[in-house]
Amino acid sequence: HRFMTGLTGGKMSSSIPASHISLLDDPEDGYDKVKAATTGGRDTADEQRELGGEADECPVYELYAYLLAGDDDELTKEVYSECVNGERLCGGCKEQAAELMREFLEDHQEKREEAEELLDDLDIDLDSDRRGTGGEH
Repeated sequence: HRFMTGLTGGKMSSSIPASHISLLDDPEDGYDKVKAATTGGRDTADEQRELGGEADECPVYELYAYLLAGDDDELTKEVYSECVNGERLCGGCKEQAAELMREFLEDHQEKREEAEELLDDLDIDLDSDRRGTGGEH
């Protein structure tokens, strides 16, 4: 089991909002956080093209690998290969990841709203005390 690196390069922390993306974040905030994320890129675009990026040290690549690519292993492999071979620069990579994050959050939140409506229709209150009273089961 491995924890993802925070977007700022260290651990994710609830006290550092820029270090993580919540499933409840506004999709535009998720987009902005990815765009501002630390990367495994080189100091200059020329160095990146010559030496390649360090995808294994990149929080943005981790987003592709663990979330944004979904079940599309080919996308993850493509991003990795293009990065380490110097064919992919961080600005374009973050833009693509930010767009995918915005789409992911929009889709997730839409499904969440649908689920909440279904629970309301079934008169299920998730905030209620589920322990019950006495010996009831």
